[in-house]
Amino acid sequence: MKILLLLFAFFLHLNAFELQENYEFEDPVIHSQDLFPNIPKSFEILKIPEGKTQYRIDAQVIAKTFELNGIIIELGKTRFVNFTKRSAVDFSTLKLQLELMLIRKYPSIQIDEITILPRGYLESLGKETRGVFDERFYQHPKGTFYILTREGVRRYLDYSVQATLPVLHTNQKVSRKEPLSGFNTILKPIPLQTFKDKPLTSLPDHPSRFRSVLKAGQVLTLRNIEEVPMVLKNEKVIVEVRNGMVVVEFVATATQEGLLYDIITIQKSDGKRAKAKVTGEKRVELQ
Repeated sequence: MKILLLLFAFFLHLNAFELQENYEFEDPVIHSQDLFPNIPKSFEILKIPEGKTQYRIDAQVIAKTFELNGIIIELGKTRFVNFTKRSAVDFSTLKLQLELMLIRKYPSIQIDEITILPRGYLESLGKETRGVFDERFYQHPKGTFYILTREGVRRYLDYSVQATLPVLHTNQKVSRKEPLSGFNTILKPIPLQTFKDKPLTSLPDHPSRFRSVLKAGQVLTLRNIEEVPMVLKNEKVIVEVRNGMVVVEFVATATQEGLLYDIITIQKSDGKRAKAKVTGEKRVELQ
């Protein structure tokens, strides 16, 4: 019997539901299925006091109520749960704003759904209201932004985006400084997720290479690549020497790599070294 109980508890734990920090309500009586629509058992969790548009409760209290009804839920990092009365406000203008912002960043993105929840009850929303988002909003599928009321008060809202984005992946192990190409990468659709930097949705317009060794199947972002220098180390370059209207050219060896307008060191045929500015592909100007 004890073994059966342990197995039952373990099964419940594997199928546990994770409690979120924020929920909306219409009916002040909150039931289990208001928090988890797919939960098999319906029972009362709490009753929001009359007249309240916001209510906060310790997550442990909710977890204990579920436990008393034979269901284990996961709290994760949730310490308190906030209930906000569902607003009749239409958020379609803010959703459209966010959608257009995402499309500007990712022209190939496929957006399925955008959800916006206010952190507090909102009675109305001006037609010209615009959201203020974090500058790196496009690197996350969810986040927080704010709007300004007519009185200049900030009202915060949470958003989440369900979308699919085609992103470049490595299709084999690549080496540091290996050129980025269609031979060592492949475009795969993935759900919009948290990225450390802007993901690559296509091959860059300018020649690029990998910054480090990467394994096959790696999602590629801007931090994984760098522009290929116009001048490479130990490469022969054309050196220009200008003196008024007179231009003299000779061949030297670059002892450093450099991007456009970088100052690098070159070595002349007599072994002497000098400073030169990168002016083009395999071309420098003596300084």
